[in-house]
Amino acid sequence: MGYGESANTARKISGFTLIELIVVISIMALLLSFSFPVFRDIQLFSNASTQVGDIVRLIDDLKKRAVEQNTDFVLHVDTGSGTLWITHDAMDDEAKQAARQKGVPFSPDLTLSDIEFPGVETRGTLEYRIRFSRKGYSDFALIHMVENENNITLKVEPFLSRVQVLDTHVSLDDCI
Repeated sequence: MGYGESANTARKISGFTLIELIVVISIMALLLSFSFPVFRDIQLFSNASTQVGDIVRLIDDLKKRAVEQNTDFVLHVDTGSGTLWITHDAMDDEAKQAARQKGVPFSPDLTLSDIEFPGVETRGTLEYRIRFSRKGYSDFALIHMVENENNITLKVEPFLSRVQVLDTHVSLDDCI
């Protein structure tokens, strides 16, 4: 009974069926597709340890916050004192002055040359303003700076959510 019976009985094979594998893979693909927007916001190769990287992240954040909070924000950059600060439309004059006094100074390694706006002569200006609208757009601006003897231009485009970092000085004539 031992030899003949074991040869005729069906073997039990453990494992996954093709349908089970397809279901698991499709669930994982769905979860991964929901996580892509989170990964898109991570800047792996940005200037993460420099003040230029901090300014890029600040500008990107201002564009998002303006829409999320339904408020127009203004980034003020003062080349004379080497500081930047943020105001918004709901602030009164006293609050704007307090924001200016709490402005973030540039590091000694960073020098801001100027900011260019299309159709606006800004040469010799000490304070620049870049507006971020609650409707999702911003002013077009080229922020020219020098960090550790490297020329850098930050290109802020009206309808793009990200600031483009260029490793050279780019003028408006090169962009238009």
